[in-house]
Amino acid sequence: MFENKKHVFWQALFVTVLLFLMGFVFGVYIEQLRSDNLSTSFYQSEVSLYDSLALGKITSDSSASCDDLKKISINFADKVYNEAKELEKYDDKNKLTDSIKTIHKKYDLLRTLLWMNVIDIEKKCGAINNVVYLYQYNTDDVVVKSQQVVWGRLLSDLKTKESDKLILIPIAVDQNIESLNYLINKYGIKNYPAVLINEKDILYQPKTIEEIENYLK
Repeated sequence: MFENKKHVFWQALFVTVLLFLMGFVFGVYIEQLRSDNLSTSFYQSEVSLYDSLALGKITSDSSASCDDLKKISINFADKVYNEAKELEKYDDKNKLTDSIKTIHKKYDLLRTLLWMNVIDIEKKCGAINNVVYLYQYNTDDVVVKSQQVVWGRLLSDLKTKESDKLILIPIAVDQNIESLNYLINKYGIKNYPAVLINEKDILYQPKTIEEIENYLK
């Protein structure tokens, strides 16, 4: 009987160690996968950043047609928007590491450059329906967070409805981007979250999609 108990003990120990090792290996695999995905996001943001700079040069090309400039801007805005949405999955599921913060800041810079390009195109071609959503990335204010959740869902639905008729540019304001700070001061935006429509109308409180559409051209 003693031998049987000893045998059972070693079996239990073996199973415990085996499960521990399997869990450890799986954890390492998941962490490596997460790291690889973050690396992909980082390099994708690099490509998009250079693409944005190239877009700025196209915008200043006098031979470029307004239709082409608007189409390129809308496509680029949608591309960057979708890339940043993928990054938000890490924000939701993981602690904000320095890598995630850096990539997020690059996308905020990207969207600031996009906003500047849109302003330049408007000078040449007339108004392009655009909505710039300015929010706080690092905030513990429960009221602000709840407002931003409402605005995020509302503007996402608006973009889905308007599709390629609207450029949606969400930008975090607390990333120490000087060019963004200049634009914010230029348009007199004081509180966040805020929504600037076509560089004219500023909304601080959420409204219905129909009410926002009244500000569009």
